[in-house]
Amino acid sequence: MNIKEKRWLIIADVLILFLAIYPIFLGGIVGGYDPGFHMGRIQTLANNIAGCHFPNPIGFEYLNKFGYGIGFFYGNLFIYPFALLRMLGVSLYHTYAVYIITFVILNIISINYVVQKLFNNRWATILSAPIYLSSYYTFGVIYSRAAAGELIAFAIIPWILLSLFKIVQGEYKYWYMLGIALSLLLATHVLSFLIAVGTAVFIFIMNLIPIFKDKKIFFSFTKGALLFLGLSSVFLFSFVQQYLVQKYVDTSTNSAGRYLLFVNADWLNQTFDMKQFVSTNGTFLVLLLLFSFIYYLYKGRGFHFSTKIIPQAFIIILVYGMLMLSPDFLHLVVKLFKPIILLQVVTRVNVVLLPLLTFVVANALGNIISDTGKFKIPMVTGFLAILTVITVMFPIQNNLNFVANRKSPISTLSVSMGEYEPREFFNYNTANDFKINDNFLEKSEKINIVKNNRNKVVVKVEDNNRARTVMLPRLYYKGYQVKLTYDGKTKTSPASTKNGLVAANLPRNFKSGKIEVTYKMTSIAKTGWVVFILTFCYLVWAFLKKFRRQLM
Repeated sequence: MNIKEKRWLIIADVLILFLAIYPIFLGGIVGGYDPGFHMGRIQTLANNIAGCHFPNPIGFEYLNKFGYGIGFFYGNLFIYPFALLRMLGVSLYHTYAVYIITFVILNIISINYVVQKLFNNRWATILSAPIYLSSYYTFGVIYSRAAAGELIAFAIIPWILLSLFKIVQGEYKYWYMLGIALSLLLATHVLSFLIAVGTAVFIFIMNLIPIFKDKKIFFSFTKGALLFLGLSSVFLFSFVQQYLVQKYVDTSTNSAGRYLLFVNADWLNQTFDMKQFVSTNGTFLVLLLLFSFIYYLYKGRGFHFSTKIIPQAFIIILVYGMLMLSPDFLHLVVKLFKPIILLQVVTRVNVVLLPLLTFVVANALGNIISDTGKFKIPMVTGFLAILTVITVMFPIQNNLNFVANRKSPISTLSVSMGEYEPREFFNYNTANDFKINDNFLEKSEKINIVKNNRNKVVVKVEDNNRARTVMLPRLYYKGYQVKLTYDGKTKTSPASTKNGLVAANLPRNFKSGKIEVTYKMTSIAKTGWVVFILTFCYLVWAFLKKFRRQLM
């Protein structure tokens, strides 16, 4: 880029950064669905670090200090810097605001870099961030839904798409990027990871011919997958282990038992309906997508494209878009592949659809602007002006109106929609009017809880006259140990469970004594750490080896 183009890149990026974050200063955070959930993640991680608990995936303060294994299911990797910021005394609200601003900036950097690498089109790069961050869905992720995990995913997924497209074009070295980006995404947002993996499989299938012709492409995919498994093992091993330990609350259905993928009854009666797709991305971006499609057909005189990226991006957009456009198609997909209901809301596919939309629109507009000679600056100025007005009037205003109706004190230890909350405990808590706490257990279990902190639970039992199972103030996860001290002897064993809580089995001769509950990292979790460290050391070695070659 020359100096003038770099200036325009800065102008475009600063403009969309301002548009994306200024609702924060208008109270946009307060009324979202999940800001308290993510603030709680930051706070509990900060508390764990301050208490010398590292790594500790259990948020002690959640669910009446019964401890929610949030870190098993929502990776903590990217919130460590903000937990440290909280420890330095920054308020939780302002820490979360910095969190949002940081990842909006990373979204801008990410889409700029990837578009430039894919198309080598400077004007496409200049327009990429304004297109990427002006979607209704993006503002919903930041404000009304406060889906901070997806905000991070938007910064990572373009790198996954870049590596996939580069590998199938024969640029084998991108397997490093593929493995690293996939592992980062898994440790950030599991549902976005599943969508990205589905997309990777889709791209692999569309390129079977070149893959079979060039075995190095296949081996690049294989090496990328192995690198992903090695780097993600520190999170993946514990995730799988804890997920299989017990059943969790099903958040894929509403109170009537209908899948949340199917938005409303009126929509179900439609064979084809543009409303959901348009309302997710905005009329302006949808029109730009249609305009780009017509442009490519005209420019390529049909379906002749110089690169596979554009037609394959359109195919994926069409398939994912049909999930929002056609209830019949979505029904068919659910019948063929039931696990898709885990996405909860079908619009989540936008985490992949929107980057691809940005690719095809930015490249089309970039090509047009590049050919306009002295009209380049007026065209870019006009485009940014129109986009600014539309973004302020619609996605920003709509989200501000939404959060204005939900203004209330933020509950920083909410459990979102209930994801990964143990089902047995939820049912037990519901049956008892959500009154399960230390006092409730003391009365119902006839115990005295003398200590309950993130280090341990200490319970005293008096006048016990029978063998029984005692529920203790901890949600059950693999790794909890129970130590019984009675009659001058000590017995330690893995915890059992009852109603989703840690439980201790008291023998008949336990008349009085003490019960202690502590958490220890499981053998599978330790194995994950070993595999991760070995993989990471390999990456460092490979980087140093490459760096040394460049110096020679």
